[in-house]
Amino acid sequence: MNLYAFELGRKKELCLAELIAVLGQENLMERNLDTAIFELKDFQPQKLQDSLGGTIKIIQIIGPSDQSKLSKQIEKELENEFKGRTGKIPFSVSALSYKNIQEINIKQILNFSKIFLKSLGLNSRFVNKNFQNTRPSTIYKAKVVEKGIDINIIKGEHHIWLGKTVAIQNIDAYSKRDYEKPARDARVGMTPPKLAQIMINLAGPSKTIYDPFCGTGTYLMEAMIMGKKAIGSDLEPRMVAMSEKNCQWLKSQFHAPSDFRVFERDARFIPEELINDKIDTIITEGYLGTPVTKTPSPEEREKTFRELANLHLNWLTSATKILKKGGKIVMCVAAFRTKSGIEHLPHFEQLVETAGYKIIASHQYERKEQVVTRDIAILEKK
Repeated sequence: MNLYAFELGRKKELCLAELIAVLGQENLMERNLDTAIFELKDFQPQKLQDSLGGTIKIIQIIGPSDQSKLSKQIEKELENEFKGRTGKIPFSVSALSYKNIQEINIKQILNFSKIFLKSLGLNSRFVNKNFQNTRPSTIYKAKVVEKGIDINIIKGEHHIWLGKTVAIQNIDAYSKRDYEKPARDARVGMTPPKLAQIMINLAGPSKTIYDPFCGTGTYLMEAMIMGKKAIGSDLEPRMVAMSEKNCQWLKSQFHAPSDFRVFERDARFIPEELINDKIDTIITEGYLGTPVTKTPSPEEREKTFRELANLHLNWLTSATKILKKGGKIVMCVAAFRTKSGIEHLPHFEQLVETAGYKIIASHQYERKEQVVTRDIAILEKK
């Protein structure tokens, strides 16, 4: 068993919840500001990384340290990693989970690392700009993980952890799936692929996922990438056609190992023949209300919430016919950003109980510029 640190994305608690769902609460050793440290057996780091929407990079822990030992430990790791190598070595230094980044002298570490590599007869360059933490995108683009080393200094609960990055988020693949898919529609919910992955993982192990509001097929595409059978439906024939086109494109571009099917259907009347597909998980965003650019009035919000409550009660009740007992639903529920805070769908817990489920967890996902935010609810069929 070895220790690995996972650098968490923007929504820290949501990203941690994804890791716990995938890796297990029992393996979580330590949670810090930017990272979560797990004890794990051997695994394929990049394969795991590619399946985690909320993890920026995976770091293998070299060992505990303190300020007095840090330089020597880094020199030892550089020698182990590069002695006998040829060519120019790209490297970077990242300080994580520090409230005050000035506690670590990144400039000094970069300079002595470069001098030490030179003593080994190696040319090197660090990719840190202005001697600050390096953006993950820069580390990825410079191929630091493949060709060099990204050194991580993590402030832990009791001491400093020293580690090296063994996998990093493939931003090109996410960007391609998000922006280059052939069928896009800005008027419907544009769920980022990373969020779709997180939601699929939050449901726990599953073989077949169903999205009754499939739209342009984002959840279906990410399920296929993750090796799950994907089934989707939508009320609008145009959306069904777009999902079909995008999923076919995904299979050709990413060689997704799983199959899919989509069909036209009102989510309030889910066909019972889906039982034959042994649906164990439903992942969906659903309808978030009429798109808005400014906060609706209290009366408008109340009207939207009434419409959404009626829709959710109906489709969730219908879904009980196809979902096995204990099956999970991970869904986005609309909420509004107001001057006094986030206003959530009233009485959602009672609605869920009436439909035949219980809420086992809930998380919030929002961006500063958005009026409509998402509550991500995880439901379990009773």
